[in-house]
Amino acid sequence: MSLQIFILGVLSEDHHHPYDLKKIFKKNKMDEVSEINDGKLYYNFDSLLKKGCIEKIEVVRDENRPEKTVYGITPKGKDVLKEKIYDSFTNFKGIRSIYSSVIFLKHTDLDKSAYLLEEVVVKLKEKIAHYDEVWASIQNKTPASVHIIQDYTHNQMRVDLEWLEKVVKFVRNGLTLE
Repeated sequence: MSLQIFILGVLSEDHHHPYDLKKIFKKNKMDEVSEINDGKLYYNFDSLLKKGCIEKIEVVRDENRPEKTVYGITPKGKDVLKEKIYDSFTNFKGIRSIYSSVIFLKHTDLDKSAYLLEEVVVKLKEKIAHYDEVWASIQNKTPASVHIIQDYTHNQMRVDLEWLEKVVKFVRNGLTLE
């Protein structure tokens, strides 16, 4: 999961300070699929600020509380958000790597996103076909313990494929579930 996509996506919808994002992250159970800590969070905010993707909106001072800097996304940040989402599909590394991208699909050109996701589906189908071919040629020569591992791997690829096909359908349907 890309923390920068998550930050840009949340800031594209409203202004927030980093602690807000941490609460949103946990509220949406994203901490169950990806780690977030203050160091990572503030590093990514600083990096996006230096790149001109986000900007400081205001500093909030409350009694007996540390001051909080509230950030917003810049026009450059909106473009970077789209490109990072497209890149996550083009350079697909696994289902978890695109969680943030799927959450913020509404900030992309849906036809382009669907096309890129369809390419991921095609590549995964090719990978499964190749895997099946290789397995067929070696399965009789492998111990039972390898069969257990192969079964898990094969099933996981099929589950991933099924989920990706659902995401493509979701995008093609204008981000609505059927």
